Amino acid sequence: MKKHCSRCGLQFERDHGYWVGAVIINTTVIFATFLVVFGGMVLLTFPDVPWVTVLIVTALANIVIPIVFYPISKSLWSSMELSWHPLEPHEIERADNRVAG
Repeated sequence: MKKHCSRCGLQFERDHGYWVGAVIINTTVIFATFLVVFGGMVLLTFPDVPWVTVLIVTALANIVIPIVFYPISKSLWSSMELSWHPLEPHEIERADNRVAG
């Protein structure tokens, strides 16, 4: 990932540990996905649950979805964090200087 936006000059990682929020969002989505996939498969196939199939499908979902969703979680986190903590004047000045050259 680039350190700065090539269009507006914004530094993406505003502080040390900035992306912890994105990891929390990603983890929450994965946990919810697991519950929906596992619970749905068990409910749909009860009482003869194919446990090997359930294991394989939930394992694949828990491997693929975090990889696919992580860039989205970073975008979500950035937008949420910017709405809670708008850019400070020095951050705006640095971004303007990057764009200007």
